[in-house]
Amino acid sequence: MDPAVDTNVVFFQVNGNDDEVLRGVAPAQAEDAVRLAWRQVQEERQVPASEITQVRCTWQPSEADRIFLAETFRDAECTYVFDRPQDGDWSAAFDRAAKAVARIELDHGAQSSAKTRAAGEWLPTLHTYDGPLQLYASYPLVGDRLHVGFAKVVISETGRIGMSHLLRTTFMQMSRDEIAELVAEAAGNLMDGLRFTVFVDEAKGRMAILERPDGNLCAASAIVMDDFPGKAAEQIGEDELIVGLISPDQICVAGARSGWAGEITDWVRTSPDTSGDLVPAVLLVDRSGIREILAERPTGRLPAT
Repeated sequence: MDPAVDTNVVFFQVNGNDDEVLRGVAPAQAEDAVRLAWRQVQEERQVPASEITQVRCTWQPSEADRIFLAETFRDAECTYVFDRPQDGDWSAAFDRAAKAVARIELDHGAQSSAKTRAAGEWLPTLHTYDGPLQLYASYPLVGDRLHVGFAKVVISETGRIGMSHLLRTTFMQMSRDEIAELVAEAAGNLMDGLRFTVFVDEAKGRMAILERPDGNLCAASAIVMDDFPGKAAEQIGEDELIVGLISPDQICVAGARSGWAGEITDWVRTSPDTSGDLVPAVLLVDRSGIREILAERPTGRLPAT
């Protein structure tokens, strides 16, 4: 049973004002749940019953509470969400209510996701520092070669991905608070749904890939997270790691001396990625962070031959 549905939450609106709503709670099965909720409200704030214009309950008021409502809040409208079980089977009623709440939350989540996809969200993006990419606002990760920047990412209804990179000129005009807010927002968006999937080979050892919703979009940017080295080390069971940035959306991790090291290097060198911003690379990482770039795709932005 969902603990949220076994409680009758009762809202008392004051003088029709949506910004002035008092809240009381009582056990859902209580015959006097509304009376108990009103008593709780009165202990916190003395409000004349005559000023209550609407009473909203999670559960249908019992007969005793209906009498109480009619006598106490003569002009108030009363509404509720779930019916009281006429057969007294509260277990089944709670189960139905919990399923209804789950459906509502699922629908709300889908709507929020659709709005986010339409409006776009900030994500950290990796790029190699050369050519026109010097126009991007960025922080160096490894020397002056590998950098992290930020882009507003929009996914259309057809799945087409659009990126609007934060430019250096715009970045220079931002305040410290604005930059901090952007970094926190982008990091939070990246971490939403990010997970390690670990593969174990008896001969090669452990290898993990990182996955995100929406086709692992910008998953490789996880290397910029402060806790990445530690979490990756825990997943692999070694402190010194090799990280393959096969594309901006593909990242894999294994022990630096494992049987996966050569294979990951080959994946990077032959990466077919044509996104343009990031030259696929192999990194050496330990718990202190990124130590160096071990290898890059030799033909830059084109697949190796």
